[in-house]
Amino acid sequence: MPGYPLEIFEARVENKYLCSVCRLVLREPFQTYCGHRYCKSCLDEIFRMPGIQMCKQCPQDAQSEDSMLRSDQAFPDRAIRRDIGEIPVKCLNAEACEWKGKAHQYDEHQEICEFGLISCPKQGCGKQVMRLDLAAHLEKECAVRQVKCKYCAQKILLKDEKDHLFICPQVPVNCDFCGKKKIPRAQLQQHQDENTGDCKRLKVACPFASVECPAKLEREKLNDHIVNHQVDHLSLMRDKYLTLMHQYDGDASNSAGTPTPRANGSVEDFHTTVSGQVMGPLRQEGASSQPSAQKAGVSRPAAKVAKMPNDGITPRMKECIDKLNGVIAAASQRRAGPDSEVVKSLENRLQQIASKHEEMRHKYVAMESRVATFEGIVAVLNREIEKCSATIEAYERQRRQDREIIESIERKMKSQERIIALKDVAFAEQDLRITSLEMTSYDATLLWKIQDFTRKRHDAITGKTTSIYSPCFYTSRTGYKMCARIYLNGDGMGKGSHISLFFVLMRGHFDGLLRWPFRQKVTFMLLDQNNREHVLDAFRPDPTSSSFKRPTSDMNIASGCPLFVPLSQLESTRHAYVRDDAIFLKIIVDTSDIN
Repeated sequence: MPGYPLEIFEARVENKYLCSVCRLVLREPFQTYCGHRYCKSCLDEIFRMPGIQMCKQCPQDAQSEDSMLRSDQAFPDRAIRRDIGEIPVKCLNAEACEWKGKAHQYDEHQEICEFGLISCPKQGCGKQVMRLDLAAHLEKECAVRQVKCKYCAQKILLKDEKDHLFICPQVPVNCDFCGKKKIPRAQLQQHQDENTGDCKRLKVACPFASVECPAKLEREKLNDHIVNHQVDHLSLMRDKYLTLMHQYDGDASNSAGTPTPRANGSVEDFHTTVSGQVMGPLRQEGASSQPSAQKAGVSRPAAKVAKMPNDGITPRMKECIDKLNGVIAAASQRRAGPDSEVVKSLENRLQQIASKHEEMRHKYVAMESRVATFEGIVAVLNREIEKCSATIEAYERQRRQDREIIESIERKMKSQERIIALKDVAFAEQDLRITSLEMTSYDATLLWKIQDFTRKRHDAITGKTTSIYSPCFYTSRTGYKMCARIYLNGDGMGKGSHISLFFVLMRGHFDGLLRWPFRQKVTFMLLDQNNREHVLDAFRPDPTSSSFKRPTSDMNIASGCPLFVPLSQLESTRHAYVRDDAIFLKIIVDTSDIN
């Protein structure tokens, strides 16, 4: 990734800390053969480009072979990385976030900053939200979160909710014919069915369409049509009957006075046809409560028509039936002889059907009473469901209010935790000052005992207190003021694997009389309490580093050994680096060449 943005630094950053490409503060700095510095990511991008690439900072007129950028001639600049890591920075979201720290802590903070923008983890959303608002976004705003359809309870994506409502079988819709509202879409087709539906405005065919009645009208007007056109319907039935009789007579004349089966049926088939096509619509007109009589599909001789249940048949219809009986009787007389046995058989069959019809009528009445009972139960259940729904909605509103209160309390708690953390830092600084006053040394040697080693190392691992400053010491009463800084869980390259130990120059009262930059050799020692084998490391200051120039603030940037001693070595059984939960460190500054 490119360098650190300039706006996070509290003070102006020197040009030597800027990347030669992106002109941001170096992140993972690399130095090239020509001496210029680049971010690692910027340099990798240059190496991926085809052809020979030249250094961007070398003047055009002075470029030579040394200005060529090669991967084998670039190396990490750890000194610059340490210097940049100690520069004070603030959070990029400074308007909302109060965090301040060092540059090497910036990336770690950005990964947990509550006010940092992150992408929604839901695939297909991609919206950028602040980290602290992510939970609320996922619950209330995310377009690809799952919600339940309020009609069918099916789980769908929020962005698909509108499309789902166009196909949901439980969405209430209005009937285009009768205007009835709030019918579930799945029941609309049944509501508008010509045979079994209950839509009063739907246009349906007249029940006498089988005898060529052409009328097609709204269901609620159907009864009026049947009553007002009884004569027309009976005329159509008569014509249909006579037509069938004529066809039958023509077929029967082909035999020697004996009715023979037609090409597609028998004598009984003829009476069945007559019953279905002629008497069927009549019974449908007169009594809607006799479905079994309408659908029986058998003949009705004149002698039995009067015996059929006539519930709902009007006097006018009765008169027409009597006339039709005369026609049937005349037809029956013409068929005296072999047909009489067929007629008797049909009479017996008609009696059976009549008894079944009466039985079905009683069952129908019983079912109507049971349906009424069930309707009452359903009405009670509907009221209970409405009450439960209202209660659930009230609970949901209360839950949302409670969640908002909890979120507000959590934000306050986090604010208080930040304040407490700042107080802890202030207390630690006060402890350091008191300790430094008690243990100040003026002979250029610091013997530093760190007690409660286990607890302090645990604090370093958890990030509560990553580093500890030693008491200050001096090369003489009027000499350099110095201290040490230790990371018990390592820093930089040694984090998690080594103890890191650094030397720090501090601003003193006599700095104006001293020689700068600081050039004295510094020796670090971790003492073996068995006096067998001490851990020893030493370095000479880099005069060009800002760490060894005259301090302009309380402390310069620390410089030293990030890989001072491996953590595994502390557990060695041959040595006693840690005893009684304490370690001893010794820092020696060479003063032999100080005038």
